[in-house]
Amino acid sequence: MIMGYFVEKKAYSLKEWLGASLITAGIIIFNLSRMSASKGDEKGGDSVFGLALLAFSLFMDGLLSSCQGIMKENGKSGNNQQQYRCPSAMEMMLFTNLYAAIFIAPLSVYSGQFSNGIDIITKSTSNPTDNELSAIQLIALLNGSAAAGQVFVFLTIHHFSSLVCTTITTTRKFFTILLSVRNFGHVFSAVQWCSIFMVFGGLYFEIVSKNIGTSGDKKKMKKA
Repeated sequence: MIMGYFVEKKAYSLKEWLGASLITAGIIIFNLSRMSASKGDEKGGDSVFGLALLAFSLFMDGLLSSCQGIMKENGKSGNNQQQYRCPSAMEMMLFTNLYAAIFIAPLSVYSGQFSNGIDIITKSTSNPTDNELSAIQLIALLNGSAAAGQVFVFLTIHHFSSLVCTTITTTRKFFTILLSVRNFGHVFSAVQWCSIFMVFGGLYFEIVSKNIGTSGDKKKMKKA
């Protein structure tokens, strides 16, 4: 939302800002409470370099979403300043992954991860097991699942907006954490319960703001 405000020059209502703030704060508090609870089991801490990489990743992710939103708006047929055809969801997915591969492939070779991956596949193929999937099968399953998930991500961006996609994926990750914690038999603390209510409160504000905006637009259309 911050990148959308500065890059796409979008205007958000107070309820949308409040909803996004509650969701973000709730997830941060929930994760920090989990980290502090398990801090005694870990010998090392978070490095400044690692946190900087995480912040840079979040910044670039937000910038990418805003750029996709700009491409979508500038490519609309009804736009008076239309400069090009709006790319489809599949085209956006194709070129995003293509450019990612151009950057990642040389880095994987330089870091040695590419050769390590080839070694794992080779060893798995030469020593097959009856009851376990091979490395190639696991990689194919992982890539297929990731590709199917990306289809829905880019369809959401294309038909709705990057903010809606971010809200959906962030909420999905939060529910994944909740289910994981419950499956392992952990007990939520008071702080974690408060963070959970903050996330659901933020989602409520998001839904209410969207419904109010939609109903207001319909009333204006009827008056016109």
